[in-house]
Amino acid sequence: LLHGFPELSYSFRHLMYLLAKKGYYCVAPDQRGFGKTISKKKNTLSKFNVLNLTKDVYEFAKKINIVKFHLVGHDFGSYVCSYFAILYPNSLYSLTIMSMPFSGPITNKNLYKLDKLNKELNKLKPKKKHYQYYFSSKNANANIMNCEQGLKNFFRAYFHFKSYDYRLNKPFVLKSFSAKEVSKMPEYYIMKYNLGISQTVKNYMPSVEEIKNCSWLKNKDLEYYVKNFKIRGIKEPLKWYKAMLSNKENLKIIELKLPDSINIPSIFIAGEADWGIYQKPRELKKMETKFFSNYFGTKIIKEAGHWVQQEKPKETYNCIINLIKSIGY
Repeated sequence: LLHGFPELSYSFRHLMYLLAKKGYYCVAPDQRGFGKTISKKKNTLSKFNVLNLTKDVYEFAKKINIVKFHLVGHDFGSYVCSYFAILYPNSLYSLTIMSMPFSGPITNKNLYKLDKLNKELNKLKPKKKHYQYYFSSKNANANIMNCEQGLKNFFRAYFHFKSYDYRLNKPFVLKSFSAKEVSKMPEYYIMKYNLGISQTVKNYMPSVEEIKNCSWLKNKDLEYYVKNFKIRGIKEPLKWYKAMLSNKENLKIIELKLPDSINIPSIFIAGEADWGIYQKPRELKKMETKFFSNYFGTKIIKEAGHWVQQEKPKETYNCIINLIKSIGY
């Protein structure tokens, strides 16, 4: 099970319990640069290319003598899972990705699309910026780690803002990949130009009552995240974004001429309040009709937002277990 940003293997705590209770052996590592991972050498940007991130998973599985397995990913973990399925298809029984649709490997046709979009966002009045460009900037690390409200309040607000608990999360299909259209998304995706992410989420801090009623992210859970990010930092996790947007790194992927579809039994899971489904217009449809050629469906979970496996672990578990049973495992 592969986590996303800004998460850790801990985000699968509920799901692992349910799967293990059913008799499945589960492994959820902290991914490169996160949590308890260790860097023995200088981590250049190329180390965070998705080709290396997938190789981490392959080598890790080999190290613990797991030859073939069911792969589950959330958020950025879905990105890694999808590339893993392309690069190491013989290692997988099934694939489950959550909250981040994937329509196929990067090509020359889509290499500069996000760069162009961000320039268009900068021209809007008021000016906007794309969160992925912000996360890959030099300012993001200090803005998060040294934020005025403190790391605990930062994470509390960030998790709340992208969850079902923030009731204004009502996603819909965007018409195009234009600045005007994508700027309809909440500020955690399309940010105000003059604000950092800590200032952005500070404006959406949940009330004392909302925190008290948050059953899926207790204070002890939040403290686990905070403790680990204080120790390890967030600089290297942010490099995932920088590598993903790097033309130099993306050319390494393009040169491989990877297949544009996979035949592994697959599903996509997301919460009904998750804007991640639609942040790239037409991505979901392309994934459903082209990338997955052995598709078992899109599963939208009620009363869940972006953190679907934490907000609704039982429902998420049911979707995964139904896929596994459908293919005879």
